[in-house]
Amino acid sequence: MRKQLKFLFLTVGILILVAFVLFVFNQVMQVYTYTSALNPILGDAVLITLIILFTALFVLPVVLYFRLPTPLSPPESEEERPAYLSKLGNRLAKNSLLKGGDLDFTKEADIQKGLDLLSIKADAIIQNTAKSVFLTTAISQNGKLDALTVFITQSKMVWDLAHIYYQRPAPKDMVALYANVGATTFLAAQIEDLDFSEQLEPVFGTLMQNTALKSVPFIGSVTHIIMDSLLEGTINAFLTLRVGIVTKRYCASTTTFHTRAVRKAAFREASVMLKSIVLQSSGQVISSIMKATRKAGANTVKSGVDAANRATGNVKTGLSRLATRIRGVAE
Repeated sequence: MRKQLKFLFLTVGILILVAFVLFVFNQVMQVYTYTSALNPILGDAVLITLIILFTALFVLPVVLYFRLPTPLSPPESEEERPAYLSKLGNRLAKNSLLKGGDLDFTKEADIQKGLDLLSIKADAIIQNTAKSVFLTTAISQNGKLDALTVFITQSKMVWDLAHIYYQRPAPKDMVALYANVGATTFLAAQIEDLDFSEQLEPVFGTLMQNTALKSVPFIGSVTHIIMDSLLEGTINAFLTLRVGIVTKRYCASTTTFHTRAVRKAAFREASVMLKSIVLQSSGQVISSIMKATRKAGANTVKSGVDAANRATGNVKTGLSRLATRIRGVAE
């Protein structure tokens, strides 16, 4: 499956590149045609200038990218671990979030302590992002737009987490990070590992006993609206937690990064965080829905009263006209 995805992304990338090249070529030829009509020498000069300019704009970023230092990725074997820890210690020593502490980053124990301190800050970002996703998607219920919003929010979260651990991550670091997080969390081949029922059952069981729900009159369509909203928000929050935790574990890894093991560990950790997020945020979702429902109900009642008044007025008018006709016939 991974090879198929790589082939798909490569094909799409080549297609986009070819389309861009054709677009640029078309624009350059138009400029060349216009300037040549004014003066052939001017047209040749403009053409050569544009060719040099676009070539430089294309080649320079590629050269700069490949001249960057290689990303600091988790070691693939025990033999690589000492060198990795040394580089990781140097990076942590420059981290402004760890300044002022009595940590010696030449020691593995202090490296782990530093990573633990950064993980606390990372957890705060992950939970706040998941809470935001829960509230946004539970209330909006906007399908494809929600999916796009969640994707952008998760991408921004990965970026923020990278800046906690890397401070100023190099482009290669970000490419490696997004690639590994994507491979661990988004591949369709891993979907069978997700069993949401086991995670959602205890959450909703506790949620139904929460005081925020005791005063809600669960009748009719309101029940379905509330539960559908909570379910939508919970699933999106859970997936966001997984992405954040995988990112955190990749950035803080001091051993070989085993995708399957990290995915399962992230699943368990996300399940623990999920419960508190849903219980803390469900009240806002329910109150928003109930407020909208009451407003809609009030408008419905008002419309019904207005319709009844109009009907009563029509009946009175009809009876008056009928009485007038009867009096006319009687006379």
